[in-house]
Amino acid sequence: MAHYISGMPLWAIILFVISFLYSITFIAKPAKQAALNAGMSANKARNIQFGILGFYVIYLAYVSCLALMGVFDVNTVLPKPMIWAGIPLLIFLFGFIGNTPLFKKLLKAVSLESLIALHVFRLVGVFFIILYFYHLLPGKFAFSAEMGDVITALLAIPVARMVSKGNRWAKPVVYAWNIFGMLDIINLLTIAVINATNPAFIGGQGDLREMLIFPFVWFPAFAPATILFLHVMIFRKMYQLGLEDNKG
Repeated sequence: MAHYISGMPLWAIILFVISFLYSITFIAKPAKQAALNAGMSANKARNIQFGILGFYVIYLAYVSCLALMGVFDVNTVLPKPMIWAGIPLLIFLFGFIGNTPLFKKLLKAVSLESLIALHVFRLVGVFFIILYFYHLLPGKFAFSAEMGDVITALLAIPVARMVSKGNRWAKPVVYAWNIFGMLDIINLLTIAVINATNPAFIGGQGDLREMLIFPFVWFPAFAPATILFLHVMIFRKMYQLGLEDNKG
């Protein structure tokens, strides 16, 4: 089983697991506040928050079990974590969650700035660079993945503040920031798929194997589907606000 665990030092693995799990709270917190804004009881709001946290903990446990059994540790055109976890999660979020009455109610009640600010959790992308410094990821992949995440995360707070203050440039800035954040994920997926079976990236210290084993398999299993869903939520919220402005 140890064969399918990252070659990173134990302290880095523990720090990553803690940071990643903590980042999920950034996703669940706005949902709780939205429930309160929608007039739901405090108990109902907490249940929604814990429901989101519980779902992702169970999901990551499922992904971890498959990774530790070596199910993902195969070089394929489409990475195994995407087939077994990422794509099913994408379908679940967009095909089911995004169309439920509860989600629509929460989306109507949540503030746009809170949806933007929660992207601070993408600072966890700094672990791509740490992996590179330990010679466990190729530089092209590591820096491409890290820079987009960190830039999106660092800009999340100032962009959210522009929205909360009603800045006249807020709308185009949000569109630009949101598109950038989405393209970063799409670019990362493209690089991963193109280089998944590239001999230059397979074997030795230059492959993408860390993205197939525990715990860094959480990145491809969790991030693409979840982050794309969160960005689409922002577009949907802006559409709602646009309709309200037109009615006004």
